[in-house]
Amino acid sequence: MFRKQILTIFAVIMLFEAANLYAVPEDKIFTSSGQILPGEEWANVYIYNDDTIVDMLGGLVDGIAAYNASTVNVTGGSINTLEAHEFSTANVSGGDVYGLDAMAHSSVNFSDDATGHTIGAWDFGVLNMTGGITEYIGAIESGTLNLYGGLITDSLSAIDSSVVNIYGYDLVMTSSGGRYNYGQAYGFWMDDTPFTIDFSTSETYPHVNLIPEPATLLLLGLGSLVLRKR
Repeated sequence: MFRKQILTIFAVIMLFEAANLYAVPEDKIFTSSGQILPGEEWANVYIYNDDTIVDMLGGLVDGIAAYNASTVNVTGGSINTLEAHEFSTANVSGGDVYGLDAMAHSSVNFSDDATGHTIGAWDFGVLNMTGGITEYIGAIESGTLNLYGGLITDSLSAIDSSVVNIYGYDLVMTSSGGRYNYGQAYGFWMDDTPFTIDFSTSETYPHVNLIPEPATLLLLGLGSLVLRKR
């Protein structure tokens, strides 16, 4: 009888632990500022209201969506998808984001120690990349990419009415060659780091603008002035 009670207790404990192990994470809604801390796990996180600032310091989130000119700052943790909507801002300087999108007049800043798989901009969204590492980056439907630094390990794509601006010096762009034979851009970022970005589609080349750094523009301006005087 006692042995049966012990076995029953063990069975209840195992069922309780199994239920916790396979429990579906809940959604989290922020309407005022807050944090996502290491050890927390959420299914979907929704961020609303203009003055709301959410700092993600760690944890695991399946999806984050920011609205209403809110701000999310990611310095750690893991996110499956992060979407910035409606004039919101996402600052990603750390952690891992599998899919990252700037859309609907929002802004995304990707920098420092951030890692991504696919990041991009569309529907009048703007993505600024100053550091970090991602496999793919792209722009569609009037999205804008401003590239100042970082590492793109696979390729860049741009279609529709999107724009890609690459800032640096000694910049060169080709319409053929590279990993996919659709061209590439290469040169140096402003911090003197060399880079090469391969284009993944034939449509990408016309959407890319090479923009020399200010010092180079100044030299070009002085050169034009000298020629004009001559």
